[in-house]
Amino acid sequence: MGMSVDGLMPGMATRAELNQLQDAQGVEADALFMQLMIPHHRAGVVMAEAAAQQAKTEIARNLAQGMANAQQTEIEYMQQLLQEKGYEPVPDEPPMEMGGQ
Repeated sequence: MGMSVDGLMPGMATRAELNQLQDAQGVEADALFMQLMIPHHRAGVVMAEAAAQQAKTEIARNLAQGMANAQQTEIEYMQQLLQEKGYEPVPDEPPMEMGGQ
């Protein structure tokens, strides 16, 4: 898809972040999990939308777009849950660039 293959894929948690999550408990663990998953899902949305645009068949295009839609719905739900638990929503980030488009 034209993305760099160096380092972590976009949206992937670092070892330090995973260690922090492992050490967290209760509501703090819930919030940290969602704070890590939201960027992960955002990267998934970008990749799935790119796949939908590049798909050669309708079934592949529909599958990829369905994945993007599902991930976006989950992002919105996790943002809501964060706020209900007293945490700020994860701020929007600049969209990930997909090379080769």
